[in-house]
Amino acid sequence: MGAVVVVIGLALLVQGGGGLINNVFADSNSWFVLNYVAMPEALHIVGHVLMLAAGLFLVVRRKGWRWLLDD
Repeated sequence: MGAVVVVIGLALLVQGGGGLINNVFADSNSWFVLNYVAMPEALHIVGHVLMLAAGLFLVVRRKGWRWLLDD
């Protein structure tokens, strides 16, 4: 079950972070999920930030901060 939580967390990190970068710098409909939901642009950005935060929370809660800081 722990591996599933990490995979979901990583997917949210990629979708949230990538979508945020895409909306801030490129503003194109790429493969990021929220770009295909009809809502105002500001809500897309908030949604991507929330996805990024949720993904980070899930991964850090399961793996701890060490996985990020390990060399």
